[in-house]
Amino acid sequence: MSTLRKKDAWQALERHYESMRKRRLRDLFARDSERAKKFSAEAAGWRLDYSKHRINNATMQHLFALARECDVEARRDAMFAGEKINNTEHRAALHIALRAPAGSVIECDGKNIVPGVHATLDRMAVFADAVRNGDLTGFSGKRIRNIVNIGIGGSDLGPVMAYEALRHYSDRTLRMRFVSNVDHTDFAEAVRDLEPEETLFIVASKTFTTLETMTNAHTARDWLLAAAGSKQAVKKHFVALSTNREAVRKFGIPAMHTFGFEDWVGGRYSMDSAIGLSTMIAIGPRAFGEMLDGFHAMDEHFRNAPLEENLPAIMGLLGVWYNDFFGAETVAVLPYEQYLKRFPAYLQQLTMESNGKRVTRGGKAVDVATGPVFWGEPGTNGQHSFYQLIHQGTRLIPCDFIAFGQSLNPSGRHHDLLLANVIAQAEALAFGKTLKEVRDEGVPAALAPHKVFEGNRPSSLLTAQRLTPATLGALVALYEHSVFVQAAIWDINPFDQWGVELGKVLAKKVAEEIESPRKRLSHDDSTNTAIRWYRKARAQAENQGPGTPTVLVLDIGGTHVKMRISDRDEMRRFKSGPDLTPQQMMDKLLPLVEDWRYDAVTLGVPAPVIQGRLRTDPINLGAGWKDFDFRRAFNCPVRVVNDAAMQALGSYQGGRMLFLGLGTGLGSALIIDGVLQPTELSHMPWRKHTYEHYVSDKFYNENKDAWTDNVLELIQVMRNAFMPDYVMLGGGNVRHLKDLPDGVLRGENGNAFHGGFRIWELPR
Repeated sequence: MSTLRKKDAWQALERHYESMRKRRLRDLFARDSERAKKFSAEAAGWRLDYSKHRINNATMQHLFALARECDVEARRDAMFAGEKINNTEHRAALHIALRAPAGSVIECDGKNIVPGVHATLDRMAVFADAVRNGDLTGFSGKRIRNIVNIGIGGSDLGPVMAYEALRHYSDRTLRMRFVSNVDHTDFAEAVRDLEPEETLFIVASKTFTTLETMTNAHTARDWLLAAAGSKQAVKKHFVALSTNREAVRKFGIPAMHTFGFEDWVGGRYSMDSAIGLSTMIAIGPRAFGEMLDGFHAMDEHFRNAPLEENLPAIMGLLGVWYNDFFGAETVAVLPYEQYLKRFPAYLQQLTMESNGKRVTRGGKAVDVATGPVFWGEPGTNGQHSFYQLIHQGTRLIPCDFIAFGQSLNPSGRHHDLLLANVIAQAEALAFGKTLKEVRDEGVPAALAPHKVFEGNRPSSLLTAQRLTPATLGALVALYEHSVFVQAAIWDINPFDQWGVELGKVLAKKVAEEIESPRKRLSHDDSTNTAIRWYRKARAQAENQGPGTPTVLVLDIGGTHVKMRISDRDEMRRFKSGPDLTPQQMMDKLLPLVEDWRYDAVTLGVPAPVIQGRLRTDPINLGAGWKDFDFRRAFNCPVRVVNDAAMQALGSYQGGRMLFLGLGTGLGSALIIDGVLQPTELSHMPWRKHTYEHYVSDKFYNENKDAWTDNVLELIQVMRNAFMPDYVMLGGGNVRHLKDLPDGVLRGENGNAFHGGFRIWELPR
């Protein structure tokens, strides 16, 4: 049993839960006419109504007792005092200093850090005003009108959320864009309609090494320089939010365009630091200062208010109540304000990166549930999406409703209907509708059960008069501190995020393996398969760039002719056989592909091919192939290639590759740095016969064990002769080999089609 479970208050809550778990909110409200007054609190412009929770006075007293027994207040005071409460990184967590008024004293390592915070804010204000006033110009002399923030995690989610939330207060002559995803589509769409000479990039990375951010930053620089022509333009069009001044300088950004922040600021707590530069540019320094005032007001409330009146403490403790006693695994955040559409996404990082932990601060495994999943969508959109599950599903989902008394864009009944919905939804969740009430409405008996609402679904209602910079700041701080309260109860560190590291380390390794196809893979089979799949897909995409024709590929074998076209995945086939002539093939083929449109044709033929021409007729087909005019028959360009060489080209992963095709006979090809070298190893003498004899399909049917030994010996002989980086095995008989030597890969027969597509990228 953990230390938490041994605490008197925890055990008291476990006993209390047994008396509360079947209590109905209908009954709790019926017995207390002043319940809403008792269970509500106000601070920093916000009112919290938590009366629709499955609690009574005793519940809250037990929760407050738990908070005190877990030293929540002492840990809060340690945070405000600048102690290194982030014990795994040996850092303070002083995001509260970012919004402290000038003249305040908050010490870290014996130094008052508030003057440094305000010096940065003053520099930010000067820069923001220069952009807003048109004084900052680009390389052509035109004023900056487009601001693109490049960051990820807290360097993106906070600025995006703040901009969307405060868009009403923003300068509409400026266009704000945000890029975070390493998927190039994110960058491409962000700048698609922008002019480089009018665009400013804000690169937000504390270390200036974050993979996604720096990849996008270099892409942005290339995009700018393609228009500007001079590296000097970087100085006018880039700003860095970073502490790595040397890396920033090497990138080309001057010191005057660099804004730093300290290591006592975590990324998900940084939207009011230099990371908020894009916000300040959008809404102006004065409004940004009002947002900081809202943060600070909630900070002071959390620091000084008794637990019984403390909004962050109450919200955090209610979260523990549902998470650990009722088994609720998620929390829905439902803002009835369109400007807060990105607020749930912002909270996902704040809450889940902070409290998604499985060990205590001391490194011991927790044995209670920690951080729930946060999710949500603005009302009333969600009502027509997932509210069905919240109302009538089998899962208990506590909800946070957020609403404002005044619309920023008033029009007719719109705001009345919006508020009516949020109030009604909270009522419906709490009280539901009984079977009797449904029947009393005259609903048919068979339909009545479907219209019953169980109710007893808990929710909070957070309301403020108006969405302003100050109320936004206070709202964010409210959730920041509620997360802290929960972390103190669970004895976990909410300020580190080691869980994001492993994936990043592995991604770097996988990226190197993708870009260097000769690298040997040493992951599990699933991961190796995924990497190989993408290597092929990547090569195919490179080979089908602009100007690549739509290609019809024929894989001609002794039993079937298979066909595929490069712009679709469908494969078609018909039987061939030893008597099939080229004209017979055309007669069967053309009706099968009459609905396909193609510009060129590749024929993979089981016969020697020299300089694109068949040297002999295929052994396993009919006569007339060697001299047949395929270009005339198809009325388009045609390339003829040996079938093994075609599959080799489709299987190629870079470097020096030897391909061996194990089918009816033996096919072979060598590719060196992308250059295809067809080979005819099959009829070379070996032992008493040829290589093909000992690894043929016929030999396999006669002596399976000896066939396997022959194949493995053949591979070693050819490796000694050609010294390839790797050997690729193709053909239908590869399936008979269970274990392959190191450096020998198992190809797919479908790669023949990829080779047929690729061959049009090679010189004749």
